[in-house]
Amino acid sequence: MARFIVVHKAPFTEEELIARAKAAPSYMPEGVSWRCSYCDFASSRHFCEWEAPDEKVLKRVLTFTQTPFETIHRVRRMDAVKAEFEK
Repeated sequence: MARFIVVHKAPFTEEELIARAKAAPSYMPEGVSWRCSYCDFASSRHFCEWEAPDEKVLKRVLTFTQTPFETIHRVRRMDAVKAEFEK
């Protein structure tokens, strides 16, 4: 499955993100999952890791949930301890 980092500039609160995460399984299409987020609440920037078949499907989920985003980046995960990329 392809992996993505979505960059958000939005004033999400901790409570709002927790509620969104709890609701996510009820509306996610097959093959799409929100893996984790790194949150900089002071600057309202959030970096969320997703798995999805492609960017188009991920954009549909973000639009459906009215989640603002700046950019979507298709990424590969590198394990720095093992010094290797995931396959």
